[in-house]
Amino acid sequence: MRTMLKEVEGIDWGDGAVMNCRWTGPLLSDVLRRAGVAIPDHESAHVAFACFATPCQNDDWYGGSIELCRGLAEDAEVILALEMNGRKLPANHGYPVRVIAPGIAGARSVKWLDRITVQRTESKNFYQQRDYKILPPEATNKDEAEKYWHAVPPIQDMPVNSVVAVPESGQRVLLDSGGNIEVKGYALPHGADGPVIKVEVSSDEGKSWADAEINDGPEGRGKWCWVLWRATVNLTRGPRGKIWSRATDAGGNVQCASPAWNLRGVNYNGYGEARDLDVN
Repeated sequence: MRTMLKEVEGIDWGDGAVMNCRWTGPLLSDVLRRAGVAIPDHESAHVAFACFATPCQNDDWYGGSIELCRGLAEDAEVILALEMNGRKLPANHGYPVRVIAPGIAGARSVKWLDRITVQRTESKNFYQQRDYKILPPEATNKDEAEKYWHAVPPIQDMPVNSVVAVPESGQRVLLDSGGNIEVKGYALPHGADGPVIKVEVSSDEGKSWADAEINDGPEGRGKWCWVLWRATVNLTRGPRGKIWSRATDAGGNVQCASPAWNLRGVNYNGYGEARDLDVN
């Protein structure tokens, strides 16, 4: 969808760059306090994470940081993960230890963690300073972006979002005798404002919306977790059918129709969409 607005310079993750797991490990806040971290004005300090395992495309190491106040907040639930889904952390997910900062961009959840530093400044790593930032629309190319990298804050909280997963764009779909189809997807809250409390679905480009049914799962609706949803909508037979979804979280954040374009295409949270459906 983001490249349908205007081409971007970045990896086109599409709708699949998300996962929902059970992570186990000590709270970062406990580790920091046991280490004796106590900075009176910690709102202006940061916790930086670093991995020196291998050079990256744009730096000799990988790193990221979050505000110290969030690292020290127990209810932020930032952890140093040792297990994933009840098993030892797999190598490709950061064994032996990785950061998990829920609600925050995954770029800050550094894998293969080598070092934690409490410091007055953000991480100096390339991927904190010159990537994963929402540049203004005026930054239309790499040259224009140069003047903005150090003026724009790094992404921290992820936006409220939803995705239409079934049917997929371009699919041939069959309506039932009443002209209806079942639609399924997932939704995510903004930052620490979870859980998602409502998902709506439209088959007439937003003229009307119907509430979807949210599956709370066996453990209820988690603050940080995605929710799976389903809805039954009516479609008109023919080509170029379209279905939209929009989510609302407990903080009152509502998914928007179309956010402002940015060069890297990050934090896109326009309506979830299945388009160009062949409706039969």
